[in-house]
Amino acid sequence: IGGEIAVAASVERLAAIAGDVRALVPSLLLQGVSAEHVTMILSSLNDRLTRRVITLLAAEAGIATTDFCWLALGSEGRHEQTIATDQDNGLVFRDPHEGDAQAARERFLPFARAVNEALAVVGFPLCRGGIMAGNPLWCLSESEWRTQFGQWISAGDPQAILNAIIFFDFRALD
Repeated sequence: IGGEIAVAASVERLAAIAGDVRALVPSLLLQGVSAEHVTMILSSLNDRLTRRVITLLAAEAGIATTDFCWLALGSEGRHEQTIATDQDNGLVFRDPHEGDAQAARERFLPFARAVNEALAVVGFPLCRGGIMAGNPLWCLSESEWRTQFGQWISAGDPQAILNAIIFFDFRALD
């Protein structure tokens, strides 16, 4: 399955492969593979699907994959995805030399939204809470992310605590 993901040339092909991934889970469980290992296998294959979507759409958008970092958040960040997992992701881009983060964000937002929509086609539903890279709140420069994390740490209010629960479990998916 991993090999098929690596050579998939379209989101539609990735969606078909994602169906194979989901069909693999019951088979693994019936073979006696532990739930922990099934979760790790599923998370690994989901990472590959996501990376391939990002690679395909970055090429279409003319954006180098070295210009940003896709963040896996929450359960995805912890490698704890199940077959019924929604998207929780963000995007971090380098601080622009000219200091205009908003202009840089405008470059990345259409790409991030396209990735979110493609991931939904592949089988990862959109996050109802809007915790996705296509949301301007979660498509930030490196310094904006640092500021945001610092505010959550110092605030301690209920929303900051909720965000910390989601966002502090992150890892790079690039």
